[in-house]
Amino acid sequence: MYNKKKLMKVYQEAKGDNSYYSFDKFIKDAKSYLKDIKDGKVIASMKVSRSGMARRFNTQHYNMLLNICYNQKFSWDEVKVSGCGMDMWWYLLFTTCERLTDTQKDSFNYNSRCSNQVIL
Repeated sequence: MYNKKKLMKVYQEAKGDNSYYSFDKFIKDAKSYLKDIKDGKVIASMKVSRSGMARRFNTQHYNMLLNICYNQKFSWDEVKVSGCGMDMWWYLLFTTCERLTDTQKDSFNYNSRCSNQVIL
């Protein structure tokens, strides 16, 4: 399902202080995240910028994981996604799935499963 070497590369590319978030914790959160995606249990709150060109997503458990995979930084803060004309929540979740797994061999259909996650 996942390649430890690939995950090490994702973890090492992130900038910032990783002293409070070990690689083992990253692996544990990645496994939990992928399971929750499959089960439709990833829930977040969302804030929209005034311009409407950015969203900030806050999850109960996965901010650090999402920030590492999407923004390449170690941060517990809300995950900022910028852009327009797209479903930013789906894009954040699916991009994270791509970074964590080999989506070419996607037996769990993460593409559609990322579409079914809840935003409060």
